[in-house]
Amino acid sequence: MMPVLKRVLPFILTLLVGVAFGSLLRRDTRPAAYPVYTEFGAKKSCRMRPPHAILMPLPPPPPSFEGDVFTSKDVTRKAVVNYKPEPLYTYDARRNQLTGTVRLRMVLAADGTVRDITPLTTLPDGLTDAAVAAARRIEFTPAWKDGAAVSQYVTVEYNFNIY
Repeated sequence: MMPVLKRVLPFILTLLVGVAFGSLLRRDTRPAAYPVYTEFGAKKSCRMRPPHAILMPLPPPPPSFEGDVFTSKDVTRKAVVNYKPEPLYTYDARRNQLTGTVRLRMVLAADGTVRDITPLTTLPDGLTDAAVAAARRIEFTPAWKDGAAVSQYVTVEYNFNIY
């Protein structure tokens, strides 16, 4: 029994020391986290791969509203866009080096909200959704006609270019 223990004990100790040092010196072989582009920017700590987390889900569209919607020719003072946020490039679009323009037609409502966003030209890989999400955050001063705020149709373009 003693000769077997003399042979096995050094082997077990060497194995335990090797495992301990190996775990300390081990490199992480997992792939780096893929950046996830959301409305708040890239989250490098997230290990979720697109397209599952490219954009946060869009809120349901607001119900259609009552009242007239005018074109820019029909109003006394046109709606003025004060802030037009830029859309974020999606991971898939960057990977595919996709460029182009998304055109959206929307209603800048008299109450200060953006409604009824309709894409006129679209792009794949989530760029149309990114443009719609950015358009929902547009801030503007409503159009005026006959001394009252009114709703107005506008067309907005978002250009996607890889620099």
